[in-house]
Amino acid sequence: MMGRPFVGALVVSLCLGLLAVLGLLLGSPPQEGRASQVTTTVGIDADPTGNTATSLGQIDACVSVGAGQSFDVDIFITDVASLAGWQTIFAYDRSVLKVAKSDLELFLAGPERGRILNLSDEAPDQDGNYSIVAIDTTLDPAGHSGSGVLARVTLEAVGTGMSFLTLSEIILPDPNANIIGDLTGDEIFDGTISNAQVWVGEPCPGTLPTPPPGTAMPSPVATSAATSAATSATPKPGQTTPPPATASPQPTSQATPSEGGEGGDDGGFPWVVVIGAIAATVVVAGGAALVFRWLLRRAT
Repeated sequence: MMGRPFVGALVVSLCLGLLAVLGLLLGSPPQEGRASQVTTTVGIDADPTGNTATSLGQIDACVSVGAGQSFDVDIFITDVASLAGWQTIFAYDRSVLKVAKSDLELFLAGPERGRILNLSDEAPDQDGNYSIVAIDTTLDPAGHSGSGVLARVTLEAVGTGMSFLTLSEIILPDPNANIIGDLTGDEIFDGTISNAQVWVGEPCPGTLPTPPPGTAMPSPVATSAATSAATSATPKPGQTTPPPATASPQPTSQATPSEGGEGGDDGGFPWVVVIGAIAATVVVAGGAALVFRWLLRRAT
């Protein structure tokens, strides 16, 4: 039969864990860091040649591939400060492409891989909307700053024609659960988003088609990523100079998922719940350890 010390220790550990969650859910995180414009940009590089986890080469808005071909595209970020996680909806035309897999152990991973909590949709994915969620489980108070590749997405051409690649519902929390680049208070990134497109069985045209309403398409030859001073841009073969820096962009509307997709998540991911759950787990584990030591003393 359990003694009172055992029950008491267990109740305390559970209560502390519950308080950790409630404190984060009920507390109002400070709305610091908002400015009149957003310098951070997020986008898709249709050709990841020259990109690394923490540096970017030339940003390409279009890539041409053959039917049945597998290829990679990068979701990148520039000039960010103290990033702790991120979320987006990656939309594509399901009649032309499918998501084979994705690698999130890049910009957020730092020098050691294997510490990213991946809450993304399962791959392969072919419903036209691929939800990506990544969290740095180390809860480093400094977060991650600079420019680099958030995810490398492997696509497979399952049809022919053209597919837009767009990002929407982007959320960029810092270690204090403040949202980076949110000007309106809805937790959604309000900075510049550069989308891309894939042509299967045809070359990229000299003039790209008009993208879905609300998207921002870069030139197929110009670079739209301004790399941070903390990281150096790696030029692609034949590129003599690194991509030129761009002026701080004004906020733009969010990307609209491409036609042909269905499903997808509505609303932002509950970051405070996840972080609170992690904190609760740590506290409960500590209480359980105390209970275990007490049981050992009783047994001896």
